[in-house]
Amino acid sequence: MSSPLDDVLRLDDAWNEAYHRRDPERMARVLADDWMAFFPDGRTVFKPDLLAGMRHNPPAALMFERHAARVYGDTAVTRGTLYANGERVQSFLRVYARRDGEWRAVSVQVVP
Repeated sequence: MSSPLDDVLRLDDAWNEAYHRRDPERMARVLADDWMAFFPDGRTVFKPDLLAGMRHNPPAALMFERHAARVYGDTAVTRGTLYANGERVQSFLRVYARRDGEWRAVSVQVVP
């Protein structure tokens, strides 16, 4: 049996893979229906908006670097940095929640 941290890290890796491949179907399985993001320009983005825009992201060689991951009961956070084509693009704090035994991403805060 895997630990909650292992489960969250697998989900975090699935997020990275879906984002790298610009695959909204994969990403939809990672995000909770009430997922929301807060971006550096002040926008709040919801799941349908993110999924609709994913295919329009410019192709890039993406690398995700995870700095920390913690589980607090039925909530977890991961923190990391995204690089595109070798340049640092953003840092992020992702929030996950376990609901009815399933982990899903519920929020992300992105900073430049």
